[in-house]
Amino acid sequence: MNIYACSDLHVSPDVFLDQTRVFLEEAAERADMTLLCGDLFEGSWFPLKESVSHSNGQELWTLIKAQKKPVVIRGNHDWTLAKYIQDPDVRIHTHFEFEADGVRYYATHGWAEYDVPFGRLAPYYDKILPILSLLAGWWTARKSPGTLKRKKRTLQYWRVVRRTSDRAIFHCMKMSREAVLQNVKARRVPVWGHTHHRHIDEYEYWLAINCGDFVEQDNGGIVIEDGVPRLWKQQA
Repeated sequence: MNIYACSDLHVSPDVFLDQTRVFLEEAAERADMTLLCGDLFEGSWFPLKESVSHSNGQELWTLIKAQKKPVVIRGNHDWTLAKYIQDPDVRIHTHFEFEADGVRYYATHGWAEYDVPFGRLAPYYDKILPILSLLAGWWTARKSPGTLKRKKRTLQYWRVVRRTSDRAIFHCMKMSREAVLQNVKARRVPVWGHTHHRHIDEYEYWLAINCGDFVEQDNGGIVIEDGVPRLWKQQA
């Protein structure tokens, strides 16, 4: 099975990278399943309704609909996406579990499951987000995701990324280390985004995959072919 996975496209009236188009066009042609792991539309720096209704948002949804089997997962920036897109052909998930090539996967954005304390507030996110935006002030509100992510990444930032990865792994285990050692087949491979840091972590008894983002160049997309993951690269 050929699986393409991405996250954090943050498509808005101001943001739609060419790489996003290339990835989704290639996925439509080659993928048996396309995982879209949240923050596909920008709903913090722009109103989500505006991002969805803009020509960029409409183009993105057309590309998503072109996939053989699109799996759309909402993220913290587009948590209320189902309010603005009612499409009988594409369901919007909070997470998605499936098995392919003998591997069990757990696809999510990473926010509601792993981030504390906001994870506990996920059902009320659409009400909390406007308040958080006001508290953040005018400076934050004027910054796009790309601008923020170009800031120097500190040691603390990477510690947060690492902790998020660890929580993703342990959430998917849902069992003790001893149980994992005794029953390796019971493990699930987490596939997520949110941290904007693409990586494939290989451990002795499990695997963890982060899709990265398409706000920065050359930092997004995963391809899983017959159970073997690799970083996606745009063909020359």
